[in-house]
Amino acid sequence: MRVLVVGTNRMCHDRLHDLGHELVLLMPRGRARPEDATGAYRHTVILDAAAPELWVAVAEVLHAAAPFDAVVAFNEHTYRIVEAVADRLGVPTVVDVELFERVLDKSRTREILDRHGVPGCRHRLARDRESVRTAVAAIGLPCIVKPVDGEASAGVARIDTADDLDAALQRLGEQQLGRGVIVEEFLVGEEFSVEAISTGTRHHVLAITKKYKDARTFVERGHLVPAPLAPAAEAAITAYVERVLDALGFHDCPSHTELVLTADGPRVIETHNRIGGDSIMDLVELATGVDVHELVARQAVGEDVSPLLAAAGTEARAAAVWFADPSGPPSNTLTEIRGVEEVRGLAHVHRVDLLKQPGSPQTTVRQSSDRSAAVLTVGATAAEALHHAQAAVAALRFHYTWTPEATD
Repeated sequence: MRVLVVGTNRMCHDRLHDLGHELVLLMPRGRARPEDATGAYRHTVILDAAAPELWVAVAEVLHAAAPFDAVVAFNEHTYRIVEAVADRLGVPTVVDVELFERVLDKSRTREILDRHGVPGCRHRLARDRESVRTAVAAIGLPCIVKPVDGEASAGVARIDTADDLDAALQRLGEQQLGRGVIVEEFLVGEEFSVEAISTGTRHHVLAITKKYKDARTFVERGHLVPAPLAPAAEAAITAYVERVLDALGFHDCPSHTELVLTADGPRVIETHNRIGGDSIMDLVELATGVDVHELVARQAVGEDVSPLLAAAGTEARAAAVWFADPSGPPSNTLTEIRGVEEVRGLAHVHRVDLLKQPGSPQTTVRQSSDRSAAVLTVGATAAEALHHAQAAVAALRFHYTWTPEATD
């Protein structure tokens, strides 16, 4: 097949290439890499962020020269573009933008789940400072304030006092307040994510991930697969997520659902019609042997992956990722990361990713992109894999110099 690929998730692109498909890539400039000009793609076109019409026009030219058999995307940022391209070219895509809109808007997600009787939490939508304050008073403290359409923990704040709310509103700014802020009851319990694939409307849970987050910023510090759960808790989470996916209309796509296991049972935080980030899919493959990137790539071009899911085995080990997140002022500049090769040489280390390079300013860690490195490890048990990951990150040493002219 000749496939038009829009946007990122190069692991899925590589799987399509390995399966013998001819790929043409449309990539936003801000997400392009030098290697996109070579490798898996027959042609690569890099575009500035713009309205879908430009992307559609470029796709039409490419399609006229050699028609596409499918249009695919694996990242939410490009779903609307893919829909516009597929409609104009008359080429199939499995991207469901209506589903994406339902799960992007966290207030709408909550309302749909409420209508279907899926247990959630108390919540209110607000669009200005005064209505946020009113919503916080109605929900009660502690509570969570976050952008209604946010991602990567950006703008999420736990509110315990009036001072916390003032600081959160300052960070959100008037533009985000205008788009909408959701105020939610604070859910008490351990946090997990559920990685699944829906074939038709049947949902296949591939793994449950234990998540470790900073208590104040909610930036994720690590993940562990499989989550150390009692069988009853695992069954309750699986059944609950299936209800969530049914209510929201998931079909023929992957899903990544984040939830808290409260004393009253699982309660959803949010869900997405895409695979999870933060190397979680790598952890799933290391722990279970299931290549989720291949399954999603096959599904994107219309293949029924049910037989592959039925044949999937289960590895008897665990995998973890832990993030280095040194926090500091931007007047500090990263000069060196020591211990990298020593950590890479450890038998239980699968991969070391350097997320910040020398020359980068240090940042106050407020969202996922502020983290500095990640280490993926394996172990015979969940506890062992997690210990390996945390110890490996602790062995990395970040050195900075002070630049007095830099300002926050």
